Amino acid sequence: MIKPPTRPEDKFQKLRLKSQQIMLLAALHEHRNLRRAAMAIHTTQPAATAALQQLEERLGVQLFERHPRGMRPTTYGEAMIRYAQGAMHDFDHAMNEIEALAAGASGLLRIGSVMGAVPKILTEAINRFHESNPRVRLSLLVETSDLLLPALVRGELDIVLGRLPDGFYDNNLTMQPLEAEPMCVIGRLGHPVAIKANLSLTDLLHCRWVLHPDGSPMRRRIEQAFQAAGIVAIPDILETASILATTALLCNSDALSVVPANVAEHYASYGMVTVIPVNLPIAMAKLGLITRNDRNTSPAQLAFVDVLMASLG
Repeated sequence: MIKPPTRPEDKFQKLRLKSQQIMLLAALHEHRNLRRAAMAIHTTQPAATAALQQLEERLGVQLFERHPRGMRPTTYGEAMIRYAQGAMHDFDHAMNEIEALAAGASGLLRIGSVMGAVPKILTEAINRFHESNPRVRLSLLVETSDLLLPALVRGELDIVLGRLPDGFYDNNLTMQPLEAEPMCVIGRLGHPVAIKANLSLTDLLHCRWVLHPDGSPMRRRIEQAFQAAGIVAIPDILETASILATTALLCNSDALSVVPANVAEHYASYGMVTVIPVNLPIAMAKLGLITRNDRNTSPAQLAFVDVLMASLG
């Protein structure tokens, strides 16, 4: 019987974890098999077994249960896997930042954003930030919130401009509310429904819809709007989170889509789409600036947050 863990008072005692053990935890999470995990980290199965046993003895708890079909993490194992993944992501981030510094940059900032924040809020903030911080290397990932938030938790991003998906909670995240996003229906230039008056969503039900993937916050809001109009299900949907794919599909068909007003205005200003005159009885939940509160904030991150909040000011 493994005894409950003890807490050494010396903080450096807590860090006596081998890099091989960290990699092994991540590999076991992925493969759930000790032999395959050992191969993934380029070691032997006996060495991996010994490394895991040493770690369990060090922590005083059982991390994995052995089953005929593989290894299943215990509650303690799940916790250690999360920290192992975080450590590996943090090390990757450190290596990328060192690479950027060696190339003459003065830091690295990884930003995640939902589509609606890009044309106005994020573009203006990035341009202002670059003027005063030209040597900071920026990385931008545009995705849906349900993909951005886990990436932030894993340490793959430093800042997210998005919203908390329904049911998502992590007490290591902090959110500063920004603004709500009105939504628009868009279609191609010259779309036959664009010239009609007093349109309702029911009038558009025969069209094909290009919408965000099922389960994303935007998709849920769109479905709520249709349900408010008495429409239980949208019969013809093509799913994509790509605005490039969305605009390309709309420009070559009579399909419709729902996007944030800022995005609609941006593409309409270039003559790529037209806003369909139909009222949507919903807006997206408020955007937020989401960061982790369980890690040190870099000077570049602090500077970007200052610029972003000042631009919204």
